[in-house]
Amino acid sequence: MKILGMMSGTSADGIDTAILEIYGVIPQIEWKVLFHHHVSYPDALREEIFACFRPESSAVDRICRLNFALGKAYGEAALETIQAAGLTKDDIQLIGNHGQTLWHIPANLPGASTLQIGEPAVIAEITGLPVVSNFRTADMAAGGHGAPLVSFADVCLFSSAKKVRAAQNIGGIGNVTWIPKIGDDSHPPIAFDTGPGNMLMDDAIERISGGQEHFDRDGQLAASGQADPDFLAELLAHPYFHMLPPKTTGREEFGKQYGAKLYEEKKKRGLSDADYLATLTALTAQSIARAYREFLPTFPDEVIIHGGGALNPTLMTMLRDALAPAEISTTERFGMPAEAKEATAFALMAYQTWRRQAGNIPSATGARHPAIMGSITLAPLKPETDNPAAHVTEAQNPNTARIDELSTLALVQTINEEDAKVQPAVTAILPQLAQAVDAVAARMRKGGRLIYFGAGTSGRLGVLDASEVLPTFGVSPELVTGRIAGGYGALLHAVEDAEDNDLLGAQEIRELNVTENDSIVGIAASGSTPYVIGALDEARQRGALTIGLACNPQAKLADHVDIALLPVPGPEVISGSTRMKAGTAQKMVLNILSTAVMIRQGKVYGNLMVDVVPTNSKLIARQRGITAKACGISEDAAAELLARCDGETKTAIVCHLAGVTPDEARARLKAADGFIRRAVQGA
Repeated sequence: MKILGMMSGTSADGIDTAILEIYGVIPQIEWKVLFHHHVSYPDALREEIFACFRPESSAVDRICRLNFALGKAYGEAALETIQAAGLTKDDIQLIGNHGQTLWHIPANLPGASTLQIGEPAVIAEITGLPVVSNFRTADMAAGGHGAPLVSFADVCLFSSAKKVRAAQNIGGIGNVTWIPKIGDDSHPPIAFDTGPGNMLMDDAIERISGGQEHFDRDGQLAASGQADPDFLAELLAHPYFHMLPPKTTGREEFGKQYGAKLYEEKKKRGLSDADYLATLTALTAQSIARAYREFLPTFPDEVIIHGGGALNPTLMTMLRDALAPAEISTTERFGMPAEAKEATAFALMAYQTWRRQAGNIPSATGARHPAIMGSITLAPLKPETDNPAAHVTEAQNPNTARIDELSTLALVQTINEEDAKVQPAVTAILPQLAQAVDAVAARMRKGGRLIYFGAGTSGRLGVLDASEVLPTFGVSPELVTGRIAGGYGALLHAVEDAEDNDLLGAQEIRELNVTENDSIVGIAASGSTPYVIGALDEARQRGALTIGLACNPQAKLADHVDIALLPVPGPEVISGSTRMKAGTAQKMVLNILSTAVMIRQGKVYGNLMVDVVPTNSKLIARQRGITAKACGISEDAAAELLARCDGETKTAIVCHLAGVTPDEARARLKAADGFIRRAVQGA
C-alpha cells in the first residue's frame, strides 16, 4: 500500500512529505521510503500561522480561515509530491496528515487538549484521496499526552536485538523514544519531549536577522561563538527539564513569548549574536543529554537523530560530546532521510488507522490503553465509478455495434481482433504484477496462503487457477485456494444475488482464519463487487496482503487493496459480457501470478515441473520424462532412478546431478528450501 505522509512541525517552516510503501502487520511490517519532499510555506501563510500561535494576536475568525488555507496548502503539497515522485494520484491509496499544531495543553495541566488544523476535507477534495488526520486526540482522550506520537514509528522501525537505542527527533521541539532490546520485557519503551529543539535557535535567528533568515544554516553562526555557561545553567533550571515523564511541551512553553524574554536577557548580558546562538544550541544538546541520564531506564548504546536538527553540524558535534559513549547516527543509515522521518511516522500511523489497528504506545504517552489514532475523511464521491454504465466493462463497443449483421467469418475475425487487445492490456500492468508476485512469494515462504475471492466468471477463474496449481506444482490444496460468491454450487449455476453481500465475503475471511502471512486476491471485472470488497477489507484489517484484479481503470476495489492490477482491454464484444475479454485478461494475469509465485518457491528446474504430482498414467509418464530431461538420461534410466528415490522427482534429479545418495539429496533440498539448482551446488 502506498501512503503519502505529511508533517508540518512547531517550526512552521513548511510541509515535509514522504511516500511510503507498506505491507504486513506490526511487528512483521515491511516498509520502504519511495520519495520525500519539502514544500515551504509562503511567507504570508507562515506569518498568519505565527499570528494564530500567539494568544494576543489570534482570533476565532483567523483560525477558521487558516484551517481551510492550510488544507489547501496540504492538498497542493501532496499533488506536488506525487508529481515530483513520478507517480500519479492513482498510485497512492491514502494520505496521513498531522496538521499544524496551534496549541497543546499537556495532560498534567487543567483542561488538557490539543488542536491541529488543516482541513482534511479540503485535502481530500483537492487530491481525490482519503485522508487520515487529527492523530493526537484519541491518545489524549485515553488520558495520554498525545505525544510523542512518533514513538510508535520509532519502535516499529528501529528496534534491535543487540542494542538499546534512543530515537531523538529534533524539530521545533525535541522528543526521544527509548527502545529496549527486542525480547527484553523488563521495561517497555518510553518517550517524552526533551524540551526545545530548533525552536529557540530559529527564534533567535529571526530576531538577529530582522526576519530575513529563519534558521542558522549549517549551524555557522553558533559555531563562531561560545556558549555562556552562566546563562546556560540558568536556562537549564527551567522547571520543564525537571518534570518526570511522560511529559510534553510546545510553543505554549518555549515559543515566541519565551524567545522574546530570552532575547532581552541576551541584551542585558551583553552577549554577541554568535554567543547567544551558541548558548541556545548548547541548551538543546545539554537538555537532551540530561534527560537521558535522569529519566531513561538505561543509557542507550546508539542514538538515532532525525528532524531538522540532524542537518545542523554544530548541534550534532555538541550532541556527540554530550552523549558519549553512545554511538550517534542519523536515520540516513536506515535508508530514511532525516527530514523525512516525521512524515514517515504519520504515513505509518495512517496505515494503522486505515486497518483499524492501534497507533500509540501507552508506556510512552501515558494513555490508559492502546488507541486507534486519527479520524478518516473519505475520498470525494465519484458517482461514475458506482454507475455500471460508466464502467469500461459495461460500455458499448462501437467496433461491434452491428456484429449481428456480419458474415460468420467476419464475425469470428472481429471477435479475434478484439481479443488481440488483451495481451497489450496485460503488458501494461507487468510492473505491478511483478510486485504482487514478490509480495505473495515472500509471505508464502513464511507459511502463508494464496486465496482468490470472486463472483461469477471472476470467481470461477479464481477457483480454476487454484485447482490447477495442485497437480502442476504438487502443493497442498490449502496453499492455493479459491472462494466464489454463492459457494461452489455457483461454479455450475449462477447465484447472482450472492455477490451483493459484502458481509459474506468478510465472514469467509474470518472462517479461513486469515493472518498477516496470507495473500488475498480479489477478482472483479468491474472492480465494484461487494462480496469481493468485503473480503478484501476484512483481510486488510487482519494484516494480510491484499491484491485487486479488475478490468476497469476506475475500479472501486483499487482503494481497498495494497496492490491494484488493472488490465483494461476495453469494452466487450457483447456489452457487459465480461466472460470474454475481461475474463481472458483475468485468466492471463492469474496464470502469470500463480506460476511466477511457484517458480519463486522452487517448484521448477529450468522450465520443468519438478513437483508435478503423478496422479494418473499421463502424469506418471510426464514425471519420467521430466526426470530424464533434467538429468540427461534415458526414460528407462529415469524410471529406475525414480524407483530408488521413492518416486520423488526432485530427490532423483539432485541424486543424479550431485552424485549423492537419496538421503543426502533430501538433506540438500531441505537446506536449499526445495530449490534444485541450489541443492546441486551444495547449498
